[in-house]
Amino acid sequence: MKPHLKIALAAVLSLAAATAIAEDTIGVVKRSKGPVLIERAGAQISAAPGLEVQRGDRVVTGRNGYASINLRGTAPVSIGPEADVGLDRFVADQRPVVTRLMQPIISGVASLMGGISRH
Repeated sequence: MKPHLKIALAAVLSLAAATAIAEDTIGVVKRSKGPVLIERAGAQISAAPGLEVQRGDRVVTGRNGYASINLRGTAPVSIGPEADVGLDRFVADQRPVVTRLMQPIISGVASLMGGISRH
């Protein structure tokens, strides 16, 4: 195989691997305090802020452990002491954040306007 084809093939494979990893990433550790571990593929990783969490991870907190995790498309998840939480059935809300926030506001304004009588 020619050298330039080997380089192109390596680049394509690297991009495919990065895309697969990005698809498995479902959020990021926002805060952690005390003993908090992420269990992934048999390994234990300290849940430091900024660590990406992936589908299939388990978040395990110790006696005084606490973690806040920002999951894609949802509100942050808080995990308290002595917890063991699996992140294996994550489904992100695909609607844009603005749409999700505006619907209740529009409904509230419409309800308010419907209750105002004009004389």
